[in-house]
Amino acid sequence: MPSSLRVDTVVRTTGLLLCAVLGIAQEFPLSPKLIAFLLGFALVTVLSSSVRSDATSQRLAGVIEGALWAGGVLATGGNHSPLLPYLLAPAFVGGFMLGIEGALPPVSVAGVGLLSAARVVDPRMGSDVLASGAEWVAVAVLVGLLAAWIHRLQLQRVGPEDQYVAAYRLVGQLRTVARHLSVGLDKVALADAILRDIQTRGLEVKSGAVLARTSGERLAVLATTGARRTEWDLDLHRDSALSDAWASQTVQARPGTLAGESGGSYLVIPLVVGLGTIGVIAIEVDSPELPSVPTLRDLQKAVTGSALRLETALLFDELREVATVEERRRLGREIHDGIAQDLAAMGYLLDNLMRETSRSQTSAAALAEPLAQLRAELRRVIGELRSSLFELRTEVDQHGGLGGALTEYVRAVGTASAMTVHLTLDESPHRLPADTEAELLRIAQEAITNARKHAKADNLWVACSIDPPRARLVVADDGLGVTSKGEDDSFGMEIMRERAARLRAEFSVSPRKPSGTVVTCRVGPVLEGRLDRPEEVSRADDGLAGRRP
Repeated sequence: MPSSLRVDTVVRTTGLLLCAVLGIAQEFPLSPKLIAFLLGFALVTVLSSSVRSDATSQRLAGVIEGALWAGGVLATGGNHSPLLPYLLAPAFVGGFMLGIEGALPPVSVAGVGLLSAARVVDPRMGSDVLASGAEWVAVAVLVGLLAAWIHRLQLQRVGPEDQYVAAYRLVGQLRTVARHLSVGLDKVALADAILRDIQTRGLEVKSGAVLARTSGERLAVLATTGARRTEWDLDLHRDSALSDAWASQTVQARPGTLAGESGGSYLVIPLVVGLGTIGVIAIEVDSPELPSVPTLRDLQKAVTGSALRLETALLFDELREVATVEERRRLGREIHDGIAQDLAAMGYLLDNLMRETSRSQTSAAALAEPLAQLRAELRRVIGELRSSLFELRTEVDQHGGLGGALTEYVRAVGTASAMTVHLTLDESPHRLPADTEAELLRIAQEAITNARKHAKADNLWVACSIDPPRARLVVADDGLGVTSKGEDDSFGMEIMRERAARLRAEFSVSPRKPSGTVVTCRVGPVLEGRLDRPEEVSRADDGLAGRRP
């Protein structure tokens, strides 16, 4: 804060000069005591302006100045001391830089110091000295409140440039910190680490999950443990142990299971950062005996540091998602306002040229066919650009989820292409994390685009099954196939592999019999469940390998 540091130095220096002038007016040369206190105030001014200013250093400087002021007033004349006006300087600086919490420390220390000295150090001190000191303390309080009001107005009038400067500093610090973190900012890895830590504390965990809130006031599964599928109500508006732990920020321990069945018991541990809840840990155990109150407190205390790490990862994901969405919108605007309009204008020019050449008798036959081919090629390029624009603009809606976005995109592809598109959705009522849904949508878009552009296929099959924290996406076509198309090493395939790697997902590209390609992306652990039972997989594959309708 360079401007605040300048105000700090100017105000304190002005206060020193005023006290020196008043001292010279009263007596010349200045007394050694007055010179000593002026040097003390000057030293505080130099130190506060030479080090990086923060709240702690400013409060400490104000406290030192308040103590010096009380001692200096008593030592240099009492109610006639030339140091009386200096108290206004630390009060103004503290209020200007920190608000009320910065203005009160120097004034409070000054008042308490003067009163203590009067009653303890020198009981014979006259009432006029206390009255003068009290008057200046009252004036300093008013000055500090005025400065705090100015500080508040400054915060409300932060301009766009200041916001970008602050954002630049924060992002730079985040990048530096992220490079030195032991686990990084992978929220799934951090959630897995939380569950492993819970298991090391003597609990016989049958099933468990780390849940975080999504934009739709529902909890999303970040990580699970145990073989049992979590059939839990994840709506925070419902009356459940999950919502109770979220709202009360206390551990909930009850007999039974989170699905309402009998047997065993369960715990719901809130993840609290500051004053807010960022998620919960749900644990089911075989034992019907509930842990003791000290054990529950120890568990909640143990996850405090983990909650902060997880919240940092969630904020980083949100920041990355905002930046990605904005970049895609920017690219979409650039293509629409630039290349697409230029190509459309060229198409109009070619239309005019074709009309002119059709009127001539000699060159019309020679030019008509090349011009028609060029026009067809331009029409194709414009269509591809429009498809790319649609891909850039397609996002996962917070209410519709991945299934809704995938349905909209597949419908548009089926309308714009010659392929017959078959879509199969098997969605759980629970949602995946927002960034996982976004990455799966982009993988599906890239696979569908490859099939549409290069496969020369008649049919396209898209199947998506979601059972948080797991998901399975399959895109298949009956076109030329991987070997003929040579797509296995293409740039598009590399992009899909990179996206799958960010999700720590299994990604594969394989030939389809009798012809075509199958792209598969599987998210989450392979456990005994709906997405991994052989009959479910074979039933989904039947639609991909069946006969052409």
